[in-house]
Amino acid sequence: MTDSEVDSATRDILDFWFALSTEQQFAKDDALDAQIAARFGALRERVLATRAAEWRGSARQVLAAIIVLDQFSRNLFRGEADAFAADPLARELTERAIARAWDTELPPEQRVFLYMPLMHAEDAEGQARSVAMFEALGIEENIKFGRDHEAVFRRFGRFPPRNKALGRETTAEERAYLEAGGGW
Repeated sequence: MTDSEVDSATRDILDFWFALSTEQQFAKDDALDAQIAARFGALRERVLATRAAEWRGSARQVLAAIIVLDQFSRNLFRGEADAFAADPLARELTERAIARAWDTELPPEQRVFLYMPLMHAEDAEGQARSVAMFEALGIEENIKFGRDHEAVFRRFGRFPPRNKALGRETTAEERAYLEAGGGW
């Protein structure tokens, strides 16, 4: 993609995503998933295949790539392992943006999504870092979600709602948690 194509796609992604309400961004909605697939499915494959090489030039480009890799993957592949396949690259981009202080160039409602790959990480460092970033941001709802994710990770060492998609055996304790409504 040319620089102008990446800039145009960045605008399209951010305009689309941030025109949605918070409820829409996190809802399980087949119509929204289909819309994301039609508009951004091929782009997600390109960003993943190129390891976001063309998307590393600015805070907004990195944020757009993270939304494609982290959020859109979850819409495109609900209940499948591919929903989580781009998580390592999304986290790499998050770490790069934070190291360059690019996160501070974004408004709080956008920074939330820049930090999501930390919250989605199945490791203690990512969990602690996500809580710290959300606390520094000061948005109570995100602090709560960050702490909830960290608590689940501390309890199980992973996120049990992913077990089926990832072909992992579910322990009795995890099954009880899931049957009691655990998950997001």
